[in-house]
Amino acid sequence: MTDRQLIELGAQELAARHGFADWKEMRQRDLEYLCQRIEESSGILISLSTIKRIVNGQYNRLPQVATLNALSVYLGYADWQAFKGAKQQAAATTAPPGAEPAALLGAEPAPRSVEPVALLGVEPSAPSQASTPVTRPPIAPSPDILRRRPSYPLIGAGVLFFVLLALLSWNYFSSNADHPSKASFGIRRTTVNAVPNTVIFTYDIDHVPGDSFFIQQSWDKHRRVRIGKGSHTLTDIYYEPGYHTAKLIANEKIIATLGVSIPTDDWFFYSKESLSQGLPSYIRTANPIRNGILGLEKQDLVANHIDPEKPQIFLCSYFPTNIGTNADNFRLNARIRMTELRNTPCPMIMPEVFCQHGLMYFVCTMPGCSGEGGDINAQFGEHFVNGKTNDLSPLSFDVHAWHNIEMIVDRKRVRISIDGKMVLTQSYNVSAGLITGLGFHSNGLCAVDSIRLTGLDGKTVYPAQ
Repeated sequence: MTDRQLIELGAQELAARHGFADWKEMRQRDLEYLCQRIEESSGILISLSTIKRIVNGQYNRLPQVATLNALSVYLGYADWQAFKGAKQQAAATTAPPGAEPAALLGAEPAPRSVEPVALLGVEPSAPSQASTPVTRPPIAPSPDILRRRPSYPLIGAGVLFFVLLALLSWNYFSSNADHPSKASFGIRRTTVNAVPNTVIFTYDIDHVPGDSFFIQQSWDKHRRVRIGKGSHTLTDIYYEPGYHTAKLIANEKIIATLGVSIPTDDWFFYSKESLSQGLPSYIRTANPIRNGILGLEKQDLVANHIDPEKPQIFLCSYFPTNIGTNADNFRLNARIRMTELRNTPCPMIMPEVFCQHGLMYFVCTMPGCSGEGGDINAQFGEHFVNGKTNDLSPLSFDVHAWHNIEMIVDRKRVRISIDGKMVLTQSYNVSAGLITGLGFHSNGLCAVDSIRLTGLDGKTVYPAQ
């Protein structure tokens, strides 16, 4: 298999991991999400244009080794060479018995050698008709046959191969080397738990090799700021509560990361044009919990100068200052329903448990809204479940009525239940770290009751003790 064929095979595996039968079905937002997940798993940034060229096969030269390594790491291999070796070995082991190796690669098989006796100048005898085979005395090979001259062209090719391998290895390890010992990275918040919050980054890259340096505030690549040697301070504003991972980047390589916690220690409401785009509009209310039920009312929007009829996403988030509960072992219980809605055909509610690494959420919607074109999907750890290529209809119900939801994560195995009925199971591989918060998001106003989030060890995240 050629390198190009292996890259095409990897592109198909990338698509399959995200629930697509073929990479051609992946839209731009799917590819943007793919870039983000590759960066988180490998520490290597791949641009959207690069990933598009790779999955479309639109490249004249092979992508850089660092890019191929990042793709391979995301697919579960140590690096590009490990991916190549595994696929070549799989191709060899699945070949039909007796097949020539050259034929497996599409080349003409080499002609079989003539019988050894012919090489020694002895005419092969015809098959004996007797029932007892004729026993021939062993024939000693000629000394000229034993003294074979070395194949100088073959030796030269071998030497050239090892020289090229050494050069490629040196280039790879020198271009991808991290320099954590030569860089420093720190943060300081200007307030304890307020939103928005200014964070002061301190850094020292004066002795780090490279000509391009950035600080990226979180997963959002649009929040990336160029920095230079000789400067050691950068201030930035976090407009949303949460647990963010800031990154110090040198030549498109992440060389240091920092957890940036922007807690609220209470429920915080805001709206955005979408979950991943736009600046937030804060919704402040003196009574977020009425009669034991968490939620907003229409007058809360009007009082904060927010148009209730404008298409938008409403977010309700809780981020405690102290974290420490394992995100791979927890239980979430709640009752949810939709209250106020603009005229939308597919209302949705999205419960989410925020983690240090990865996401834990699922989307509930009305029956009939779980197919392509809707927003129904789920994610647990690094595993994304696409509603277009998976049957997520069990997550649909009449969201205007009260329903009990439960999400249990037990050693990276997830179980979702609605009204006591199991509707979805899924597993993931990469640890999600610690639980950092809890949220309920919707494209209208929702109400949430009887919220309880605990670790399987009994430690309570919410309600706060």
